Amino acid sequence: MNVLRSKALFADLSRQVGVAVLFFVMGRVGVMLSIDHSYVTVISPPSGLSLVAMLAFGYRMFYGIAIGSFFLNLSLGLPSGVAVAIALCDNLEYLGGAYLLRNLTDFNLSLSRRQDVFALVSLSAILATTFSALPGLAVLHLAGLVPAHEMGWYFLKWWVAGMLGVLAVAPILLVVLTHALPRPSRARLLEGVVLLGMMLTLLFVIFGTPTKHGHGYYPAALAIFPFIIWGALRFGMWGAALLNPIVAVSAIWGTKHGIGPFSASTPLDNLLLLCLFINVMSMIGLLLAAMGNEQRVAREELTQSRDGLESRVQERTAELAQANQQLKREIAERKHLESELLQADERQQRTIGMELHDGLGQHLTSTAFFCATLHQQLQAEGRTEAVAAKRIVDSINEATKMVRAFARNLYPAVLEAHGLVTALGHLAENTRALQGVSCDFHADPDVELQRSFLAINLYRMAQEAVNNAITHGQARNLRIELSQVDGLYRLTVSDDGVGFDPGSDWMNGSNEKARGMGLHNLQYRASLLDGTLSIHSEPQVGTTVTVVCPVEANP
Repeated sequence: MNVLRSKALFADLSRQVGVAVLFFVMGRVGVMLSIDHSYVTVISPPSGLSLVAMLAFGYRMFYGIAIGSFFLNLSLGLPSGVAVAIALCDNLEYLGGAYLLRNLTDFNLSLSRRQDVFALVSLSAILATTFSALPGLAVLHLAGLVPAHEMGWYFLKWWVAGMLGVLAVAPILLVVLTHALPRPSRARLLEGVVLLGMMLTLLFVIFGTPTKHGHGYYPAALAIFPFIIWGALRFGMWGAALLNPIVAVSAIWGTKHGIGPFSASTPLDNLLLLCLFINVMSMIGLLLAAMGNEQRVAREELTQSRDGLESRVQERTAELAQANQQLKREIAERKHLESELLQADERQQRTIGMELHDGLGQHLTSTAFFCATLHQQLQAEGRTEAVAAKRIVDSINEATKMVRAFARNLYPAVLEAHGLVTALGHLAENTRALQGVSCDFHADPDVELQRSFLAINLYRMAQEAVNNAITHGQARNLRIELSQVDGLYRLTVSDDGVGFDPGSDWMNGSNEKARGMGLHNLQYRASLLDGTLSIHSEPQVGTTVTVVCPVEANP
């Protein structure tokens, strides 16, 4: 713990000494730029240094600043008592500026926002610099160093000196403390060298050319602004902060030597014009750099927002795709289960049909045979019971036909033995024989259907369509067609029945009772075959039912 305290104390002491030394050196530079060799210079570089020191390291930097100010005041020939008083008065400016920035604004040391630049200029450069000017001048007046009639002039010089010191020095120090050292490309470095060379040349022409001695053409200074804008837009806060002190020192040096646009009038006018020029130049550079940084941050945030949105969209898309795949799997599983149930139902119907045909049908046939034998015996004996026996034989034969027809409806054995084409032909034949209507069947010669799943479902749909046409459509002529084109089976059942209105409840499904089970069965079996069902009907014209399904339909 003692070691840590010692290191912290040494670090603080080093900063205090460093600030004191820099304060003294910068103060002497300001004295060198003094226009009238008075106690109050035209620019006070220590103002910017002291403000940054207190913002970055705290109010305790008061001590180092006071020491540096004291020795600077002694070097100017001020009495020691006056030097101490002026040092304390100077700290009022630095303490006040730091306090205002910290407590009245959300000040960012990086000057990355326009509000930071406005706060630095208005609170520290303009307002806080008056905190030391008034008491400092009072001390100088009481010491007999500043006459009363010159108090206004000295106040203006003191205020302008502090203001220009903050604007010229504080930004570059804040940039050094808060911004990483740039590593420009060769092209950008060459651009910076060209910019600096052209600007130094222009500054020399305006503020250093002896032929311009005493020429106060103020608009000539405006030629510098394009270079300030160039530096701020292309090099950001580093460019603005580096160019500002160069221009400020050049303008003050030229004015001091009577060269440039701020040296041809009275000292008051020259000072005001010089202050206005440096203020506007600094504000433009710093604000443009801050605006550029805000735009860069906004672009980065927009890019991050876009990337985040794209990421969320991708995640949501992946979730939807996963949900879609899950739904497809569930649909496939359900479809497979329905297919299995349907096939189980077909197997059950087949078992029942075979039992009816081979069991009850054979039993009825045997019974009819014995009854026929009995009838022949009774008839040979001339007995009257022979007539009743004949009726029994006929009834049994009729029952046998009904059982066999019912067995064929439950499961057409011919479908398994000879295929769909033959089964549909038998369906047409049985319809003509049992229903007493005309029913034709036509199949393309190249139709080949080997899969029992497809065959049984197409047969059931044809069977359902035929039954509907006779039962509901009152049809007298029907036609069954089966074709195979481009990998698709096409089954069509058409009739000349009463038909119906396609816009009726039977078709649009608003009346489930009207639709009955027939259409449900057709649609259900078509969906199992990955096919489509279409029904075309006209009242008093007839109905056409068409089923189209792929040859490779999955069961």
